[in-house]
Amino acid sequence: MLNQKNQVLSRIEPTGQGGTQFLYRVKDYGVAAVTTPQEDVAHIHWQVDVIKYKNSDTLQYDLCHTTELASKSLTFRNDKTVNEFLEKAFVYFTELQNLENMLEK
Repeated sequence: MLNQKNQVLSRIEPTGQGGTQFLYRVKDYGVAAVTTPQEDVAHIHWQVDVIKYKNSDTLQYDLCHTTELASKSLTFRNDKTVNEFLEKAFVYFTELQNLENMLEK
């Protein structure tokens, strides 16, 4: 079971491939985690992307591969490793948002 902290949405994977998508949000940044059906249970995996939300009122987002956290889509083989990544990501997003706010002022 994936972490529910900062989870804003869980839904059927939106591209029609089947599976489940979880969206997480910390201010303007977040994580999209997707798992798709696999024929062999041993091959279950999560594809995770860092995302940046377009605005604070919607859940529309763009992939964000320009952070130090991840420069590409990441693959995790079990829930435990995804949860560890999420915990680190939540701290990172908070710090990143604070830095961006300082630069704006």
